[in-house]
Amino acid sequence: MFWKFIATGFLSGKLPLMPGTWGSLLAAVLLYLLWPQKILLQILIVAITFALSVLSSERLSKQLGDKDPDCVVIDEILGMEIALLGIHPSLLNVTIAFVIFRAIDIMKPYPIKVFERLPGGLGITVDDAIAGIFTNLIVRLALAFGGFNV
Repeated sequence: MFWKFIATGFLSGKLPLMPGTWGSLLAAVLLYLLWPQKILLQILIVAITFALSVLSSERLSKQLGDKDPDCVVIDEILGMEIALLGIHPSLLNVTIAFVIFRAIDIMKPYPIKVFERLPGGLGITVDDAIAGIFTNLIVRLALAFGGFNV
């Protein structure tokens, strides 16, 4: 039950219709409210979430007999954390990151889709981590060209 709770993003992945969006939205709210200012704490949180994502998604996918169950959204939470790594979590920044991350996660442009081929929990987790990196770079560019501080 613990691993299911973690993998489903505190059960947000069990909400109807668009579980990945619900998981990303949960992450956006938590990041807006709780994201620490210190980059080392952010990196520690990302590392812990990465490990929990690989472990919990692997266990739940095996339990459900599904290579990448829709209800697993901890990978989206990780992606959003990476999307805001080193970026102040203002309402504007979190909103921009959320919209860009969801678009990238849904479209899965090259090379992101390639990472889904990794085995087990790594395949579930790494593609969203890469989507988070892409998002982070795009948010930084958007903010810089928009004249906003990162």
